[in-house]
Amino acid sequence: MISKNFSKRIQKLRHHFKRWKVEGCLIEDPTDLFYLTGLHFSLGTCVVTQEKAHLMVDGRYFEMAKKESPCDVVLSSKEALTSLLKPMSSLAFNSLLTSVERQKQLGKLYRGTLRGVVSPLKEIRAIKEPAELRALKKSAALLWKGFQEIKRHLKVGITEKEVALEFEIFCRRHGAEKMAFDPIIAFGKNSAYPHYRAGETRLKKGDIVLIDIGVVVDDYNSDMTRVLFFGKADPRLVFIDTVVKKAHAAALALCKSGAKIEDLDLAARQVAIEAGLKDLLAHSLGHGVGLEVHEYPRLSYQGDDPLVLLEEGMCVTIEPGLYLPGVGGVRHEDTVVVTKKGYQNFYD
Repeated sequence: MISKNFSKRIQKLRHHFKRWKVEGCLIEDPTDLFYLTGLHFSLGTCVVTQEKAHLMVDGRYFEMAKKESPCDVVLSSKEALTSLLKPMSSLAFNSLLTSVERQKQLGKLYRGTLRGVVSPLKEIRAIKEPAELRALKKSAALLWKGFQEIKRHLKVGITEKEVALEFEIFCRRHGAEKMAFDPIIAFGKNSAYPHYRAGETRLKKGDIVLIDIGVVVDDYNSDMTRVLFFGKADPRLVFIDTVVKKAHAAALALCKSGAKIEDLDLAARQVAIEAGLKDLLAHSLGHGVGLEVHEYPRLSYQGDDPLVLLEEGMCVTIEPGLYLPGVGGVRHEDTVVVTKKGYQNFYD
């Protein structure tokens, strides 16, 4: 399914060559290789020029790649790579994931100009095609069922780890390839840690329960966070929950094609500031979702992407959170796909 889009995706990559001032691009990230070819490799290289694309793999993948790859396949060797790179005077490589040692190796094999580009395929991958959206929605649908299963298991005395295990077993039995990340199940004051790891804490009456979960289906990730109150809730956390949901709504109100990323993040933050909870903010508004659970763009008024405009087909999370140390935290996360006039929420 994915490999049928190889020519279109390669052509989109080539459109960036002029901006990068290069004659070709080296793709070695396994996720990017899968995006282009539809094939899974732990190690491989795709050399893309204006005229051709060659896939280099070692003996473990060579026969499979020859049968299934949408482009010419070459057995990996230093000599083969040098031969493919030699005609180009300039070459882009992924400066975010390429190690210093690998860059040194490339410098010995290639005498042209190497230009580092941060995640060369990030802008292309950010706009999801119809088949990708179907996979993302399928992943989200299973995640939602898994969330309902979690709620059935919440009882006094159960541990966070036990809940996480029940969720994983249910989702794996119903089609998940793996977890998108270790399930975050946090009881009581543990919910004040944004990226908490489920432990041996047992659920008791009055606890807040933070559930941040994701699964992988058809190679695509899902991501969602919900907070539940198990019994009579702490009034401070009830107030925080109200503010977080208002912040979530404020960001979603601006979510549409053409919206500036920083505007969404600042709108959510303003709700927290007006509620007197500025000091409880701990992270950005969200991130892209796709073949990886955290992708470009990062939804923040800071960093590399604040001026990026949302585009139709982008799939992003909206997840404001507020955390009161020693008491608990609240995060409300949905995954949405951006449309011309707004968005579609996978968890409505």
